[in-house]
Amino acid sequence: MAPAGRAQQNGLPPGPLQQKAQRACLGCHTVAIIVQQQLDRHVWTKEMDKMIRWGAPVAPEDREALIDYFVQHYGPRPESSTEAALAPGPGVVKVRAACLGCHGAGVIADQHLNQAGWKGELDKMARWGAAVRAEDRAAILEYLTRHYSVAAKTAPPAKHK
Repeated sequence: MAPAGRAQQNGLPPGPLQQKAQRACLGCHTVAIIVQQQLDRHVWTKEMDKMIRWGAPVAPEDREALIDYFVQHYGPRPESSTEAALAPGPGVVKVRAACLGCHGAGVIADQHLNQAGWKGELDKMARWGAAVRAEDRAAILEYLTRHYSVAAKTAPPAKHK
C-alpha cells in the first residue's frame, strides 16, 4: 500500500485504474474523502456497491478492479502505537461501536480537534452512514474532546495513584 499522503497532484494514485476511479468517484466526492479512508476489502466492496446503487458510473467489468485499486491504496494502515488502542475511559465503548467499523483508532488519535471540530466530524460521519446513535452523541463527543483534542495532546500525562 502507498504511504499516507498518497494522493497525487491529479487526485488519485497513478495506474491503469486512475482515470476510471476519477470518473466513478470525483463527480460527487473530493479526493480527500477517498484518501482518508482506511477500509478493508469487505467495507470497500459495500461502499462500491452502495455508490453504484446511487448512480456512480462504474462498468460491471470494472467493479472488482476498482475495489482492488481502493484496497491497495486506501486500505487499512499498518498498526502503529497510536493505532493500537483507544484511550480507556467513559465513552470508549460507544466510540468503538460508532467508529472502528470503518477505520482504525489511529485516525481518531491523529486528529487533535477541539469540541467544535469533533462535533463536525461526528456530523460528517453520521451523514456518511456511521452508526452514531443519537443517544450516544454526547458521550462520544465528550470522550473524543477529552482524549483527542489539542489540549489533551499538550497536557502532561495523568498520574495514577
